[in-house]
Amino acid sequence: MLQRNHRNYEKSEIQTGQMGKYLGFGLLTNTGDDWLRQRRLIQPGFHRQRLQALTREMQAVIEEECARAAGEADFDLFKFTRQIAFGIIVRALFTNGFGERETRRLHTILDKLQAYVIYPIRLPFLRTPLRLTGIERRHLALARESRELVQRQITQRKACCTRDPAQSPDDLLQMLLDSRYEDTGEPMEDRQLIDEILILFAAGYETTANALAWTLWLLLKHPEELARLRTDADPDYLTQVIEESLRLYPPAWITDRVALGPDTAAGFTIDPGYTIGLFIYGIHHSPRYYAEPEVFRPARMHPDRKKERHPFSFLPFGGGPRLCIGNHFALLEMQLALRHLVDHYTVEGVGTLPEPVPKPYITLHQDRPLRVRLVEYL
Repeated sequence: MLQRNHRNYEKSEIQTGQMGKYLGFGLLTNTGDDWLRQRRLIQPGFHRQRLQALTREMQAVIEEECARAAGEADFDLFKFTRQIAFGIIVRALFTNGFGERETRRLHTILDKLQAYVIYPIRLPFLRTPLRLTGIERRHLALARESRELVQRQITQRKACCTRDPAQSPDDLLQMLLDSRYEDTGEPMEDRQLIDEILILFAAGYETTANALAWTLWLLLKHPEELARLRTDADPDYLTQVIEESLRLYPPAWITDRVALGPDTAAGFTIDPGYTIGLFIYGIHHSPRYYAEPEVFRPARMHPDRKKERHPFSFLPFGGGPRLCIGNHFALLEMQLALRHLVDHYTVEGVGTLPEPVPKPYITLHQDRPLRVRLVEYL
């Protein structure tokens, strides 16, 4: 469904129509030929070498947020990682744009939209009551406001670049503005550009924030692994820690596909119109692929160990042609954040650290706040 016969499958109306209504029809929510055209246009901007140019901006956000958190007696872990991830995506997209007030407003809007959209997605019978009571209308108004905020940034950037092209910053917005379709040589229309930016915001910060929060909690529960990170500067081991956290708590914990035509797989007959749920969390916790799958064991993510397993036994970013375009971006910001925290701070739980239960919203949340503190090394 994701690789060998992927052309026979599309994302369902849940992932396209319902999410797109509020978050825009960008790469995550787009399908078919339109998706492929957009993917080919945008893909070059997310190559590893291009992302390295954003490292300084990412690092600046991480340092600012850690210093701010270290000044507090204690704070909620997930709120902290959300501030880091949202700050990074803002800086990566608009290095010289979004002001503090606009950033806070966009953050609030996207939080409200993502908290709301789970209801019409998971409980379709609520769609009519949500519409009749005006709740849907209020959230559609928030979606329009988010588009207006982004449109202002696009308009300002175009005007600035027209006056002085040499001053164009090397950020993701400029990459999107400079991209041209192969068949026409034309740039994206503003409407599509806004869709892609909003999807980058929506998909690019909450997923990473969740992953970083789970990783820090796992390290607090396994002080021996945290101690090894402090003494082991090997970036491969840092990546193993992150990947093992993504195995246990994949932010994108499930996805789906709808069969366009008949198919067979593993002895099953799949009829056209069938919706298949791809339970990524279940694959990651399967004893068929992982010994003691509930145990946090970064060593199992050593490159040699990974070669021994089926390549689709680890799917934190999906797989096949629709592999998440931001996978390298997400891994880079998590690596930078963890390395800075481990090198400069002691992360401590406040009181008895609770055992959060995964809460399956659109992404995999923690079901309770975790109070922690940062103590800077002297």
